[in-house]
Amino acid sequence: MILLAILTGVVTGVLSGLLGIGGGAILVVSAVFLMDINQHMAQAAAIVAMIPTALVGVWRHHQNGLIHYPVALVLAAGALVGSVSGAYIANLLPEAILRKVFSIFFVIISIQLFWSSRKVRQKG
Repeated sequence: MILLAILTGVVTGVLSGLLGIGGGAILVVSAVFLMDINQHMAQAAAIVAMIPTALVGVWRHHQNGLIHYPVALVLAAGALVGSVSGAYIANLLPEAILRKVFSIFFVIISIQLFWSSRKVRQKG
């Protein structure tokens, strides 16, 4: 399982860097379906796995002078409140419901991306 987790992390990192996607979503799906981890634990593991990625990203963007700290700090404060709230709500939900909420969220995101990409093609 360790080798599978390392491989999943590498693939997630490559896709995140290449496509600019949130790697946590790939990690959750991989953990649930490939590693047979329940939805709650998969979501928690994905959050933990994103810590080094976020730290490296902050360091590199800071080096390039690309962080607008006043905005970043306000966003971070909101994200902290939201993540505490979200984790609390997730822990209240049964696994089946949490998995459905997770899935519905990504269906909505997929539809939005599909329609926005059609608009880009029409303009170009």
